[in-house]
Amino acid sequence: MWNKKVSCLLAVLALCGTMAAGAADYTVLEKADKVETTIYGTTQTGSLNERIASVDKLLNGKSTVSGSLQDKANSLYKDVYGNSGADLSLLTAVNLLQWQYSGQITAEPILVRVESMEQDIDGKVMTGSLEGRVMALRRALLGNTKYISQRVIIPANTVVTMTNLDELNSKTIQEGDVVRFTVADDVLVGDVIAIPRGMEVNGTVTKARKSGRFGKDGKIEIMYDHVRAADGSPVALMVGDKTKDQYKRTAGAVGASAAGAVILGPVGLVGGLFVHGNEVDIPAGTTMYAETKENTEVVGFKENGVMDDMETADMAASGVTVPSFNPVSDSDVDDSAEAEHDGDSSEGDLQAGLKAGTVTPVDLENTGHDDETVVQIQSNTAGDANE
Repeated sequence: MWNKKVSCLLAVLALCGTMAAGAADYTVLEKADKVETTIYGTTQTGSLNERIASVDKLLNGKSTVSGSLQDKANSLYKDVYGNSGADLSLLTAVNLLQWQYSGQITAEPILVRVESMEQDIDGKVMTGSLEGRVMALRRALLGNTKYISQRVIIPANTVVTMTNLDELNSKTIQEGDVVRFTVADDVLVGDVIAIPRGMEVNGTVTKARKSGRFGKDGKIEIMYDHVRAADGSPVALMVGDKTKDQYKRTAGAVGASAAGAVILGPVGLVGGLFVHGNEVDIPAGTTMYAETKENTEVVGFKENGVMDDMETADMAASGVTVPSFNPVSDSDVDDSAEAEHDGDSSEGDLQAGLKAGTVTPVDLENTGHDDETVVQIQSNTAGDANE
């Protein structure tokens, strides 16, 4: 029986498919693009040599890398993304600091996040090398507590508890709006924090419908992005059997807080449960669930605890989507330093698949999942009903 305390209607199609983290062989240019995007938020202008020298000076305060163009790019790339086991990459360290300081790990560029914490803690933005500034924040926030990195595998179907940061209301929400969620509880693999609480998850509204006459209910359709692990690696999410079971177990508690979100199936299977003519109205802070789509290798962190820096760097860098505009011409790149690479899968492919009509409703009798599973989420205020 569905608990009658569940008090509002949410019709959400959660298309959960993202590029998977995995082995990569990025070119020198691709590595530079990813590093700049992670640090500044966008790629920079100038020749590749100039760009690498600029990043080196920002990170280390002076020129420290040497060798070929490829050697220089690899060194900086591993500084930003590579986790050695004994310590954390720059990206993982900043994620750790936000996790400790505010409990909210944003997707903003590293520079923005570091400056924000410095302003809050020290009252001003600090100077010096970025590595030194991050180390100063670690001392201020962690004292003598040391965190190390460790590679782990997040099992498929691991439940991820989230809350929505934005209200979901079918009366005001628009197609194309970005809806923000945040991970509510640390996802642990053993004693390793694989997905820290506070990691943001974005979703895009693909359909919004207000309630109407003759019992037409409000409706919202959202396509989830991936969630990032502690090291920045993308972890694909879906709404599967464990997610549905979790909603069923918590329906009473969720409903009592006027924030119901109960998974049901396609419209044809649950028409009798609809509350006609109501808007979708899910307040910010509603507890929601998803689960990991597949076994995913990531690098997490743990207290007091040697891996290959380049392998772990590739894992983390696979979560960085570089803006499509690239100001660097082919003539700026040393062809001898580049390896052939097919490039990243674009998250835009998900939107294309949606528009092409390849989305299919989930079959409640089918325990399998395909790459384009659609699950409809509903809640009911009309009283008790059988599943």
